[in-house]
Amino acid sequence: MKKKLVAVIYGGRSSEHEVSVESARTVLDLAEKAGFRALPVLIGRDGRWSAADPRRGGKGPALLFDPADGSLLEGNSRIRPACYFPIIHGTTGEDGVLQGLLEMGGAAYAGCGVEASAVGMDKVLSKKLAAGRGVPVLPHVLIEAAEKGSLERGLGKAAALPLPLFVKPVALGSSVGVTKVKTRGALRAAVREALKFDTAVMIERGVDRAREIVVGVLGEGLSAAASVCGEVRPKGRHEFYDYEAKYLDDNGMELILPARLPAAVCAALRDKAASAFRALGCSGMARVDFLLDPRDPRRFWFCEINTAPGFTSHSLYPRLWNETGVSPERVVARLVEMGEARRSSRARLSIARK
Repeated sequence: MKKKLVAVIYGGRSSEHEVSVESARTVLDLAEKAGFRALPVLIGRDGRWSAADPRRGGKGPALLFDPADGSLLEGNSRIRPACYFPIIHGTTGEDGVLQGLLEMGGAAYAGCGVEASAVGMDKVLSKKLAAGRGVPVLPHVLIEAAEKGSLERGLGKAAALPLPLFVKPVALGSSVGVTKVKTRGALRAAVREALKFDTAVMIERGVDRAREIVVGVLGEGLSAAASVCGEVRPKGRHEFYDYEAKYLDDNGMELILPARLPAAVCAALRDKAASAFRALGCSGMARVDFLLDPRDPRRFWFCEINTAPGFTSHSLYPRLWNETGVSPERVVARLVEMGEARRSSRARLSIARK
C-alpha cells in the first residue's frame, strides 16, 4: 500500500523563521516514523516556495501552490499531498494567512483553521474570548500605533497597574519583543521596542515570581483532551521564559514533568486549557500557557494560547504529550488524521443556493 504524502510547510516571512526551520526538521522525521512520506516545503523569506529539506541543507526545486485544487507544481509535474502540515510560527503562518490559502485550494491541513489561528495570534482577542468561558485573565492596556494619542493614553492607563508589567506585541509569538518592566521609567522604551515587531502592543499586569504552567491540547471540539501540566522554570539570568531561553540558551530553562501541583489544581488547569481551546474554535493542536501565583497555586491566569507550538527536539508541546502517554509521532499522525477528516467534512457542505 502506497504511503500517504504529507507536505510539511516551514520557514515563512516571519521573525520566527529560524524556529520554524528547527521544528520542520523534527516534524519531517516524525512524519516518516509515523508511516508517511514526508515532503519538505520551504517558504523562503522572499516568499518563494521550494522543496528544500532542512535536514540536508542546500536548495530544492521550485514549487508553486495551485489554489484551484490544492496541489503543488514542480516544473511540469503535479504533486498532490494527502495533507499539509503547516509548522510556520508567527506572522503569515500561524495567524491564519497560510490556512486561508490552503482553504482556497480545498486542501487538507493539520492544526487550527483560519479563524482560530487569527484569533489565537491576537493576545487581546484571545483573552477576551477565554474570559467569556470563565478562564481567568489579567488586566491589560492596549496601545495601537495607528491611533493618534494611543501611546500617551495607554501609558497613562498603565500607571494604575502594579509592577511588574509585561509589554508584548499583540500578534507575535516565541516571546519576540516581550519585555519585563520593573520600573515606571522603563515602560516607554519597552513599548517602543515592541512596536518594532507589531502595530499593536499590550501592557499586561504581571505576577511577581509567577510559576509558568503549560498544557497541551489535542483534538476537536468536545473531544479535545488536555495533557498533563508542565512547569517551565527559567534558569540562570532569565527572569522569564523569553526568546533566548527558548531557543538560544541550552540551559535557559527546565521543564518539570509533571508539574508539582496538587491534583485539584492540575485538574482545574487542564479544564481551563480545554475551555480556552474551545472558546477560540481551535482544532488539532494548541499549547495553553498559564501564570500561577507562587503563594497560592489555586490562583492562576490565562497567559496565551499557541496554535502552532514548536516541534523542535526540546519543544514543550511534544514533551507534554509524551509524558501523557502519546508519542510525538502519534501526535503527528493524529493531527494528519484530523486534518483529512475536517477537509472531508467541509467538502460535504453545499456551496450552491437552491
